Amino acid sequence: MTNLEVIRPFIERFITAVSNSLRLEMAVFDGSCQLFYCTPTYSKKKGRSVHTPSLQEVIENGSILINTPGEMASCIGCRFRDHCPSTIEILCCIHAGTEVAGVLAFTSFTKEGQKRITENDAVYLNAITEMANLFGNQLETMTNGQSPANLDASILPVMELCDQPLLLTDAHGVILQYNQLAEDLLKVCELTSASLWQIFPNSVVKRIMEGNDLFEKSVTISGMATKISTRAVKINGQVTGFYIRISDQLRALSKDTSYFEGIIGTSPAISEVQRMIRRIADSPTPVLITGETGTGKELIARAIHEQSRRSKYPFVAINCSSIPDNLFESELFGYEEGSFTGAKKGGKIGKIEMAQGGTLFLDEIGEMPLFAQPKLLRILQEYELERVGSNKKIHLDIRVIAATNRDLGEMVAEKTFRGDLYYRINVINLKLPPLRTRKDDIIPISENYIKKLKLKMDTPLSSISPEARQLLLDYQWPGNVRQLQNVIEYAANLCETDVLMPGDLPETMHTERLPSLPPVSPFPPSQDSRDQELLELFEKYGYTLEGKKRIADELHISLRTLYRRISHLKEELSKN
Repeated sequence: MTNLEVIRPFIERFITAVSNSLRLEMAVFDGSCQLFYCTPTYSKKKGRSVHTPSLQEVIENGSILINTPGEMASCIGCRFRDHCPSTIEILCCIHAGTEVAGVLAFTSFTKEGQKRITENDAVYLNAITEMANLFGNQLETMTNGQSPANLDASILPVMELCDQPLLLTDAHGVILQYNQLAEDLLKVCELTSASLWQIFPNSVVKRIMEGNDLFEKSVTISGMATKISTRAVKINGQVTGFYIRISDQLRALSKDTSYFEGIIGTSPAISEVQRMIRRIADSPTPVLITGETGTGKELIARAIHEQSRRSKYPFVAINCSSIPDNLFESELFGYEEGSFTGAKKGGKIGKIEMAQGGTLFLDEIGEMPLFAQPKLLRILQEYELERVGSNKKIHLDIRVIAATNRDLGEMVAEKTFRGDLYYRINVINLKLPPLRTRKDDIIPISENYIKKLKLKMDTPLSSISPEARQLLLDYQWPGNVRQLQNVIEYAANLCETDVLMPGDLPETMHTERLPSLPPVSPFPPSQDSRDQELLELFEKYGYTLEGKKRIADELHISLRTLYRRISHLKEELSKN
């Protein structure tokens, strides 16, 4: 009887490749029905003890598909008959010339694997037949003293059966083979395919090189997020290579990686917003986000989308104030070929239709033209769309989030916004607080933005001085978070030290006038006269940064000391 031991390295490496490619477990049995080699999960689930009747049936009859483990005639007497861990198995005989060399088994222990194999049984039957023939031919070739086939080249056709990008490397991470999906992926990412070190983060590659098998590990590839599963190829206990399976679902990394994590602050107001996002994320109900300009309405909309089951589908944002009235319908609803002069050949898909499966964000919805509002209302009621120039209805599966800084209730009363549309989009109203009402969040937002700026620009800035903190806290922030970010970015560009000082802030931050002191008694004169003197100097030199420098020079104090006196003066004024 032909001995499989002759091609053990070939079998071990090939089994690792194919099991990883086809996402199933595998085992090889010799001609005596003894377990020769198997994947780790197979060994864990079924052990090394073999129920020979099922294997003998394969040797006698060829390939068989077992889709009801535990209920087949060959299962009688098996210790697993009443509780078989397998959900499906395919077995095939290995022939070396005219001799029986053993049996190859494809096995799944999951419902998902059972469904996948059942729906593609022809593919898996063909794969196991080709693989068994390859083992047999390799065994016959080496038994006859001929040169073995190139292993890596032999593996490539099997790798093409994988429905995800797949890489085969040597022990150092140098890529030896990859399937077409992987080649296409590397082209999209504009990466060289020479080594894992040039594709994945070093920390991830180090873990792979250490022999760790990763499962659905989140990684980045050229600014794109994906997941990988890896398996080390071991022959005689030595790692000889790695198989890397890459998820074919790539998504662009957001600037914040997570929009939800980008909502900075612990104030009661923002904590309530975060709680609401979690509660409403998976609801299909329309959401209306209201708040002043710069409060972060789009950030909140993206966070809702990110936290929902729709996150793997598009988030399409439309600024209703930026689209000309004469293009509004065609941009939102799309159009058919020939529907109007200048229409593109073949028509055009609208932005609403682009959001299929995901979220449609209508920013500044208060600026939507009145003539377009009835059509949007119909979409929200029926979730059906008709392109301009067409009577064909297109079913929509979208979640609508709208935002505005205007009072839509007043607009309804003024008949500048449709009442029925207002009540349809205002089912869930998420009100964003202005920054001046959550002062506890001002410094955390500033510090977080400084960290982000350091990643994208060359700035020494890393902290904020107490005097600058006080200025930030005292300011009213009419432009809210957006204005605060602009101020921090201004400072990051101009600062000369790693600490943000009052002088690094824009001049507008220094021009807010202090209220006049009320008339005071000349007794005791000490502190009041100093405050009065300070106010008179502000009247003389002004409230600009240059004015403050001149005041500091006249008083023979530093700017830092001057800001402390200003802070003290404000405290005194607030008591009166």
